[in-house]
Amino acid sequence: MSRIPPWLFRKASRRSANIAALLPACRDLQSAMNEFRWLKEHVNSTASTGKENLLSRLCRKRGQGYPLQYILGSQPFGPLDIKCRPGVLIPRPETEAYTFHLADLIKAGSLRTGEPDQRLGIVDFCTGTGCIPLLLYSLLYRKFEHLEVLGVDISTQAVSLSRDNIGHNVKLGHLPHPGPHRTLNILQQDIFQDKVIEELQRRTWDVMVSNPPYISRRVWYHGGGHIGHSVRKHEPSLALVPGNDIRIPEKWEHEDVFYSRLLNIAFTLKPKVILLEIGDEMQASRVISRLSQHKLSTNSHVEVWRDWPDLASSHDEESPLKVTMDDGTSRLVSTKGSGNIRSIFIKLDV
Repeated sequence: MSRIPPWLFRKASRRSANIAALLPACRDLQSAMNEFRWLKEHVNSTASTGKENLLSRLCRKRGQGYPLQYILGSQPFGPLDIKCRPGVLIPRPETEAYTFHLADLIKAGSLRTGEPDQRLGIVDFCTGTGCIPLLLYSLLYRKFEHLEVLGVDISTQAVSLSRDNIGHNVKLGHLPHPGPHRTLNILQQDIFQDKVIEELQRRTWDVMVSNPPYISRRVWYHGGGHIGHSVRKHEPSLALVPGNDIRIPEKWEHEDVFYSRLLNIAFTLKPKVILLEIGDEMQASRVISRLSQHKLSTNSHVEVWRDWPDLASSHDEESPLKVTMDDGTSRLVSTKGSGNIRSIFIKLDV
């Protein structure tokens, strides 16, 4: 990361010491001013005394890299206000973008999921704050007479927070209240336990989504890639790095192990659509290569979505992703949208 020039600190200091304190995290003056405004609004709405001291303390804390969402306690996610707490991964705008795009495809009927305008089942594994299932529920509630949306996570903190987020957004009027025919639930379970999947198999799941842990141990401990120091220091490794106790199947990398499990789960649950967030282009290539050897690959259509799948691709982004198979041959996989490679979309004929 490049150093901030002294003249920028001087310019920020002329506005306020608090804005200057935010610069190391914000990197530019406009972002620092925006965050200062949000922090000031937060202090004014939550503190009755000692506001100036509290504001200065929070600005210094933020300037040292502590996530803004943990300080403010929430993050906008579409029309929702998602509560954020330490120990649970903060929702990202790229996740919001592909969730919106998936909902748009479902509403348009282009995925042929479930009975038209009648019934739809969605399961989200590694749900974290619950941002994905909550947003899908809010966007699809009026489209389907029967809608079942389920988020699953192993973390007690994540499950508690995601359930709080349901009540919080219902109370704010951002989320329709669940009822007998339109349900939104969060389940605490370990998806590596077969009995959990056997229980889920009793219901019909048309759409399966997951933003699983996918960061390598090398990147987590030593840096590199697209993950910043603040993320490694303050956000939970449980949500980002696969555990050391998980058995790694043959030909799979440690950081890809959740995808191996998710493909097996999909083969059992038989959704019509799968959407998996991934870390980068190399990981997408590895997972698609492994998918080609999986039982799911029969009658499947695969494409890769970039950060912003709704946007038109630039000239440099129009090229398909080249995936090298085990036998040395190559496969071209179409890409969609603009930005970095972000997710793998799989449509199954089941």
